Amino acid sequence: MHILVTGGAGYVGSVSVERLVDAGHRVTVLDDLSKGHHGAVVEGATFVKGSFGDRELVDRLLRDGGIEVVLHCAARSLVGESMRDPGAYYATNVAGGLSLLQAMRETRVRRIVLSSTAAVYGVPESTPIREDAVLRPINPYGETKRAFEGAMAWFGRAYGLRSASLRYFNVAGASERNGEDHDP
Repeated sequence: MHILVTGGAGYVGSVSVERLVDAGHRVTVLDDLSKGHHGAVVEGATFVKGSFGDRELVDRLLRDGGIEVVLHCAARSLVGESMRDPGAYYATNVAGGLSLLQAMRETRVRRIVLSSTAAVYGVPESTPIREDAVLRPINPYGETKRAFEGAMAWFGRAYGLRSASLRYFNVAGASERNGEDHDP
């Protein structure tokens, strides 16, 4: 299978790419390197520097690359920063994400897995948090992820997009080669 991994030079993305390549998949990494590192790109994966919000680039990758599924790990992801600059979070996580979904629709790539966040739940009513708990984000980061999850659901109803969201709390687990490498 040929998989496009957005944010594939970051923490979650790079470790995921390692496992996908090890499993025999063809992988194309799309990363603007604003938070990721070129050195984290796994040997055996094809690297393309750029943004998932760059519609022309994503159209070309999906159309010409034979991509079958997208693993969407790229996003702005710092809660404190989202409180200071919510506009940047909406521009990247929502507007950029919609651009990605539109490109997928037009190129007939029908499957996406989103690296989301448990921040979509806000302050939970009970723990452990059930997957079907009410979504009540309390910061722009969580809200933008919730909004993008909603867009994926509506694209599913309207266009047949199949999607899954992986809602993490604090990600833990690295490989021998890759792991958390960012400031702060």
